[in-house]
Amino acid sequence: MLPGPGATRLLAISPHLDDAVLSLGASLAQAARDGAEVLVNTVFAGTAPPPYSAAAERMHAVWGLSPEDDAPLHRRNEDIAALAHLGLAYRHGRFLDSIYRRLPDGRWLTDHVEGGQKLAVAQDSPADDGLVDEIREDIEAIVAEFEPTLIVTCAAVVDHPDNLATREAALSAARAKNVPIRLWEDLPYSMFKPGTIELPAGFRLGTSEFESATTETWKRKQEAVECYSSQLTMLNGRNKNLFARLDEHARKNSPRGGFGETTWPVLLDDNNG
Repeated sequence: MLPGPGATRLLAISPHLDDAVLSLGASLAQAARDGAEVLVNTVFAGTAPPPYSAAAERMHAVWGLSPEDDAPLHRRNEDIAALAHLGLAYRHGRFLDSIYRRLPDGRWLTDHVEGGQKLAVAQDSPADDGLVDEIREDIEAIVAEFEPTLIVTCAAVVDHPDNLATREAALSAARAKNVPIRLWEDLPYSMFKPGTIELPAGFRLGTSEFESATTETWKRKQEAVECYSSQLTMLNGRNKNLFARLDEHARKNSPRGGFGETTWPVLLDDNNG
């Protein structure tokens, strides 16, 4: 069981409005069913006023939304429905998704690639000034209120600025508040583009653990994922077979061939503070 002995309040720090459910939905649902209080805080859930970047306009169209629709509000409502289906509480953070943010020089952080759904993140400019510190402060405020016995967040296997900022802020807050923290595998993205987990100085990964899921909680996770209808246009489109690939990936990683999800404990590196 994900919480482990004494872990009765779980705080999941999700970069986006689907990451926690896609990556760890079954384990979080099982923890809640076993009596833990589970709160999912999504960091990049704020609403940005127009004008929008070309990347944002492209994504809104892919999600099936009109220019008049409030896309983040639409996605927050999807998230509320998904988390309710899993029996989890939610918080929605104030920060803007990368498709709505600008660099210090005024350029958009993220642009779209012609002819496809992929996005291009600017690589030649510094990261958002002070963003990680602001996210950390918000997480620390939630920790002070909720008093979690375990924090879980993304491993940031995918090279995405929102995932990296979320992970680094959560690691810093967990260390400052002396709360154990685990990282989840970024699903489904790590299945398409596997990568390594490189933690900042002062942290190191423990041995991965496979959190087994019952058939019932796995099915409930899939039903919760279906609540994110806007995102399924990308994740489960033609020839992508999201749910079949999640099943296959879980069975491949399971020591017994069943369903489940992978997490890693994060340990303090004694050589780096």
